[in-house]
Amino acid sequence: MQFHQVRYFLALARTLNFTRAAEQCNVTQPALTKAVHKLEQELGGALIHRERHLTQLTELGKMILPTLEKIFTAAEAVRLQARGYQKKTIAPLKIGLVPSVSAALITELLLELA
Repeated sequence: MQFHQVRYFLALARTLNFTRAAEQCNVTQPALTKAVHKLEQELGGALIHRERHLTQLTELGKMILPTLEKIFTAAEAVRLQARGYQKKTIAPLKIGLVPSVSAALITELLLELA
């Protein structure tokens, strides 16, 4: 299962329209269709029921949608955390204190920074 396949399926599940889902994902409609088809093959069943002017989620599609949404959200959170760490907006902070400095004073200062 590829991350982009999940993203495309989620867009398609939201819009129920291949063209609009492809536009949201900045890909061509055939590329989106191919990726969703590969995901369906991997999962062993149709996720989308396609008719001329009617696109609906199948029972399998409805069943896996909440799980794929959670996976996608978690993966995006990890990506943002990693990006923040790489940009040094998120990094460990180590503070050394001499015994004569009260930890209570430093705690108040650190809380103001947070």
